[in-house]
Amino acid sequence: MKISGKISIIALVWLAFIVQLLINHDLQGSGDVVEAFSNSDAIPVEACVSAYGDFGEMELAGDTKNTMLRNLARQLGITDGYELTASEGTGYRESTLTKNGKYGKTVIQIVSMDTVNENRETVTKQMILCDITVYDDLEYAMECKELLEDIYEEIGMEPSLNVYLKGKTPGMITEKRREELVDSIFEELHASVVQEIDNENFYCIYGYTSQFDRVIYQNGRKINVNLAITYHEEEDMTYIHLAVPYISQSF
Repeated sequence: MKISGKISIIALVWLAFIVQLLINHDLQGSGDVVEAFSNSDAIPVEACVSAYGDFGEMELAGDTKNTMLRNLARQLGITDGYELTASEGTGYRESTLTKNGKYGKTVIQIVSMDTVNENRETVTKQMILCDITVYDDLEYAMECKELLEDIYEEIGMEPSLNVYLKGKTPGMITEKRREELVDSIFEELHASVVQEIDNENFYCIYGYTSQFDRVIYQNGRKINVNLAITYHEEEDMTYIHLAVPYISQSF
């Protein structure tokens, strides 16, 4: 595919998890995630849609990357007020466009990774990533997800997507209420529990549902639903985190 045909790609995801976890297929039905999250009665704080796309093996000059980033931002309606930066480390180079706004934040990256192909030849793999964070508006975040999917479909690519929702509720919830939240959310998603972590800092549960095609493998087991509940004593606030297929944000 020509570079001009690929310039419309938008995407971003967290590279550490891409390296660590095996990803299969795509995410469908995220509207059900919003419905499940709404059952928690939590006040929405933010929603984040992340996407990742493999651009292929090629060399790209810095000016070319910046042109691509501007074009990608334009696809999202971003025409000004953004910042372009570049950084590099051992075996990789990053070009980044960042837009901070009142209602959210968008980060678009082109990451060049030096690697070796199947023929043992040194090549540069280009990855294009996008992370869209929306404050207080879960429905708009889902519109952003659909926009990313449409752009990928237009250029014949299948994105890897991650949807994360965060909400809060005053005070520390009881163990009974926590169980009710988990049961309600997992029932809405038709999900079963795969792994549970419960300690003094957080409660985290991993699950699997056939409702979503995309899965990751953790310790050899399929997961595609991740729920975490945390309490911040200084704020006296309980935070609820829900993601498909996994939470990549710190909590």
